[in-house]
Amino acid sequence: MTADAMTRTEVDETLRAAGAGVLSLTDGAETYAIPESFGYDGDYVYFQLVHGSDSDKMDFVATTEIATLTAFTEQPARSVIVRGELGPVPDGDDPVAMRAIAANATIPTVDISLDTDPDALSFEFYRLCPEERSGRKFGAVPTTPGDP
Repeated sequence: MTADAMTRTEVDETLRAAGAGVLSLTDGAETYAIPESFGYDGDYVYFQLVHGSDSDKMDFVATTEIATLTAFTEQPARSVIVRGELGPVPDGDDPVAMRAIAANATIPTVDISLDTDPDALSFEFYRLCPEERSGRKFGAVPTTPGDP
């Protein structure tokens, strides 16, 4: 199988098509990786983080300097990595986050146990400010002359 670097346009297209990925956080000693639905507007990656008062996820969000999002699509086979600072969406920008999430998130943003009281949850918009974007696209397995 061949693997080639993607252009910025291809990276953007893949992020819009994927709509979900794995968000990796760290406290400096341990990592915490979670599947998250996201929206992408070409500049930022937006998440609606749902959490309770004792959230491991939010503890890691608070200590992570650089977060990493890994997203992929199967058809066509592509993968993208986005690294950057993760922080709350600035005041007044919630509608921007909502539009991006509505446009291309692929799984429910409210991913909770049915036993959880919704009144005990907080819903917050966060955005990943990309400092690095990279991607790979995968092609067919090259054949050798004479192979059947």
